[in-house]
Amino acid sequence: MDKVYEFNGKMYRLRELDLDLMHKASPLLIRYRELHYKYTCNIDTAKLESAEFEVEQIRLAIGELKDSDNPSTESINRLELKLAETESVLNSPKLTALKKYLNDTEALALFEILTDAEFMANILNGILISIDKKKSAGIKTEELQNKDAMKFIKEVIADFFLLTTVSV
Repeated sequence: MDKVYEFNGKMYRLRELDLDLMHKASPLLIRYRELHYKYTCNIDTAKLESAEFEVEQIRLAIGELKDSDNPSTESINRLELKLAETESVLNSPKLTALKKYLNDTEALALFEILTDAEFMANILNGILISIDKKKSAGIKTEELQNKDAMKFIKEVIADFFLLTTVSV
């Protein structure tokens, strides 16, 4: 990715994707997982996970039946009825609220990380290089205290994850 990021009058780009880059970014992933666990470990998600799994399995079964040489309309209808029932459980107010709460905790964990200027300076210095000097970005914690920092951080981190998911 040759995208250039401008921040505080300086130009940066992501380093080449290699094991060293992934290693330098690993604290971000580790911290995210730790915070996500911290915020969700006491939440009972068994009913939600069970309903999601059941919906997935029924959809697979319907697909297999429809793709078979001699699909049974009666079996497909029974499964589609069961799917509708299970989806209504999955979309119940209680499980919908639980899904929203879990999504909110993911966002809070990410927000906590992205707003930690010292932590993010270390991460950014590991994954970015300065265009001028072709070396570490040299971003200081204090630089991430201005109003434009969050937009810069979010853009770099989003592009980094896009790069790693496309390349892996």
